[in-house]
Amino acid sequence: MVLFLDLNTDCLLKIFSFCCERDLCHLCKVHRFLNEIIENNVFKIKAMDLLMCGIRNEPVILQRTQVSDLSYSSRLKIARNWLDGRYSERQYFRRSKMFPTKLILERNWLYISHANYINQHQRLKSEPLQRRYHREISTSNKSDIAHFVKKNNTLFAGRVAGSGFIYEEGSVMEQQLHNPNEYMWCVDFEGDLYATSSDYYSQIWRREEEFGILHLDLIIQLKSSFKTMQFDCGGTRLYGGLYDSKNERRALREIDVESGYESILNSDTISVYDLKMKDNNIILTANFDSSFRIFDRRSNNDEAVWEDPFDSSFYCLEYDGLYAVLCGTKRHNRVNLYDIRVPGKHMQLYFPHFQGKERGDFRTSPVYSIACDSRYMFVATDRKVHVLDFKVDGCAVSRDYSHFNFIR
Repeated sequence: MVLFLDLNTDCLLKIFSFCCERDLCHLCKVHRFLNEIIENNVFKIKAMDLLMCGIRNEPVILQRTQVSDLSYSSRLKIARNWLDGRYSERQYFRRSKMFPTKLILERNWLYISHANYINQHQRLKSEPLQRRYHREISTSNKSDIAHFVKKNNTLFAGRVAGSGFIYEEGSVMEQQLHNPNEYMWCVDFEGDLYATSSDYYSQIWRREEEFGILHLDLIIQLKSSFKTMQFDCGGTRLYGGLYDSKNERRALREIDVESGYESILNSDTISVYDLKMKDNNIILTANFDSSFRIFDRRSNNDEAVWEDPFDSSFYCLEYDGLYAVLCGTKRHNRVNLYDIRVPGKHMQLYFPHFQGKERGDFRTSPVYSIACDSRYMFVATDRKVHVLDFKVDGCAVSRDYSHFNFIR
């Protein structure tokens, strides 16, 4: 008599093809041998193109996720929870002063800006992060931090009063980059090239080090003032979004770093609040006109446009590196989930909990920044950071707004 476990892999996979996902999960608990076959031959294939949990081509979200904690079967469950709106929520760092906090998430750390400093918090396995900060990054300058970027071991931050500082391995160098009466909006860097933008104009700098002293030398001054900007991979081009382009309705711009020439891209939007590079040709933009757009340099057109169902501006966006895009809106602490394979439709809406006006919180708070991995979404609002945990069981409450349609 042939035992079930004596069957070869092909025979077992044929049998498993008649089983539903729930049955396969039960079989994984029966025997270690069955678990290995199902995980590596069934669940792995299903997990390739999941929203927020996909693994095809090693998307950037894997660099932010504690991968060892997530099996392929866990990824299937978590991805389903993202789509069903099933999560638990925790709130961190309630502030008495409202501030447009920015977030950067890494596998082991979360960086949070508030007032004139950036706090580095360690991520834990027992909860999303440690409440007490591991390190406070700042200088003697008391001006608020407007924006910051971290790549590898380098952190570059811009202050609202025009100065910026570079932090590397415990050392800090601060330099006045714009006039103090200018409001710094955004910064970025790639290699030894650094970019800053105020409400007057933008500048590109080159990093130099002489006698052990680090400083930035101005190489290009641009006439445009960008609300958001990002270098492409390699630093040959800089992409920026204007805060105001009412006359032309062409707020997306491309700058050739070598010549300083600025090109007007054919993206039909008044103002760009945030942008992310999918690759060197595809740009994702969150816009004032309640739209999220995918722009392709090769066709010089918006190839896809999604509109917010509540007609609200998008303040920020986050991209998982595969198919999922999260957009933070102007009101109600709300975040929208989109699948770039599904045109014109949101996949889910998330409403982090608010306490009410009697506690000093306002339901109309914008979402200033989003950071996520496959399991967690960190949402920065006026006074606190909300953390949504999607690794919950099927008994958790489902907040499903995927079929909500707003008719204007």
